[in-house]
Amino acid sequence: MPSVTDRRSPGEWVQFAVGGLIVAAMFYPTVWMVLSAFKTNREIFRDPFGLPDQWLWGNFAEAWTEGRLGSLYLNSIIVTASAVTISVFFATAAAFAFSRLEFPFRRTLHRLMLIGLLLPPPVVAIPLFSILRDLDLLNTRWALILPGAAWSLSLTVFIMYGYFQQVRTDMEEAAMLEGANTWQIFRDISLPMVWPSMLTMAIVNTINIWNELMFALLFIVEEEKQTLPVGLIRFFGRYSTDYSMVFAALTITTLPILALYFLLQRHVIAGLSATAMD
Repeated sequence: MPSVTDRRSPGEWVQFAVGGLIVAAMFYPTVWMVLSAFKTNREIFRDPFGLPDQWLWGNFAEAWTEGRLGSLYLNSIIVTASAVTISVFFATAAAFAFSRLEFPFRRTLHRLMLIGLLLPPPVVAIPLFSILRDLDLLNTRWALILPGAAWSLSLTVFIMYGYFQQVRTDMEEAAMLEGANTWQIFRDISLPMVWPSMLTMAIVNTINIWNELMFALLFIVEEEKQTLPVGLIRFFGRYSTDYSMVFAALTITTLPILALYFLLQRHVIAGLSATAMD
């Protein structure tokens, strides 16, 4: 009996080959970064694409100590977790209101909310700086938490609104007949039903806020309150750079967030697919 591989057409083998090349091209930069983190600075330039002659695990400890990555990690975790929690909760509440409630200017407000998808961050950087200065929030974690949450709202509302449109309203209507108020319906019925999409947007927003650099450079000056993307810049010297330390710091910074994404990617795909269904 012929095997499955024997029955594949030449076109399918070409598709597999092209797909394999694309996957290799996507993953190789990360693999190259990790391998370079184990090399010396001289070895990186001498043989950039080869395996390390000696696996220097001490590079990671040195990068962690010299770059003070512990405090940077703490700041990034606090900023990211706070901004993601705020954005996902309020965006879900807004999407529920836009999809379930009737109130004046509902459609207009919904469209205005989505304008944020079209605005690049540099456009609002100066106004944001002025607002944060007037509120005396510069050089505080709130200077990153609030803009990060606000910047994530538009996309999160867009995705959550589409998900609410796919959810049947039978249970909500039954709860309303039983005397439940709007908050009880939202908390006890709607939130559990849209939880997969909330998790999807939490992951997407985590990646975006974790990697945010421009606002962190503009709004935070004190080193003890800076986040990881800003701290990585300190590894680049004015006249010389120890690239082994750079790659070690990059590996420490990026691998946890990549691991989080790969562990939860099926939830991301499921959430986005459900939103896209008509």
